[in-house]
Amino acid sequence: MVDGDVKRKVNLLGERGVGKTSLILRFVKNVFGEEYLKTVGTNVYTKKVPVTGSEVKLVMYDIMGESNFKSVQDMAFEKSTGAIAVADITREETLYKLIDDWLPKYRKSSVANAPVILAVNKIDLEEDQEITKAEVVENVLHYFDTIFFTSAKTGENVEDMFKELGFRTIYRHTSPMRDAEDIVTMDKLIDDPQKLISGLLAYASHLGEMPYSTMEDIFEESGIDKFSMDKGITEEQALEFGDRLIKWYEDNGDEESASTVARLLEKYKEDSS
Repeated sequence: MVDGDVKRKVNLLGERGVGKTSLILRFVKNVFGEEYLKTVGTNVYTKKVPVTGSEVKLVMYDIMGESNFKSVQDMAFEKSTGAIAVADITREETLYKLIDDWLPKYRKSSVANAPVILAVNKIDLEEDQEITKAEVVENVLHYFDTIFFTSAKTGENVEDMFKELGFRTIYRHTSPMRDAEDIVTMDKLIDDPQKLISGLLAYASHLGEMPYSTMEDIFEESGIDKFSMDKGITEEQALEFGDRLIKWYEDNGDEESASTVARLLEKYKEDSS
């Protein structure tokens, strides 16, 4: 389960001038400068994002766009838990440079299975675009976890993209798996819907092999905004979320996970009565 002390090291990848620093500054400080911001070496920024009703601090490593500076990259990528790969929609070559160069280098040093989000930036420059959304989805979607079309200038989709990265770094657990029963009982007292959701998500993110896209669907079907859970979860939403988890596990032949989630629901009913 997430608490206020959780940190995740993440990176921004991409060629010079694609807008990596501008995206970070828009996200962290809500500012934008027209001038080109050249990064020399590595700049590190931090900001907390809401995840599962709490917060995770993203420690963002913004590295220089010259992809041949191996020592700088190795340091920045080591044990990274996620990344945003940035392409410039007005320069088609920046998209394919990510796939041919940046991604392979990142994968060598990052933690296994680290999520990578593609940001196709500068969508405000409509007349200069060399990349279409259809081309991106058709040709390169399978290289990335998801895609955001962004504008650091206007702020379009920037906040949502970083929130999504924070959520995925938590959901895609990379440390050694714990015993399922330990996960279910990590909260000694589960007496409100917020704690129940946190416990359910903690379990699903460690075990059960549930795809991330399925988890997103279950949030939506239960009427839960995953980025606004700190504003309150109803008991009905929390129980619906748990029931849908159980059904998915049962439908996929994972009776152990279904049984474990059912025990967590029973614990909540006992603790909250």
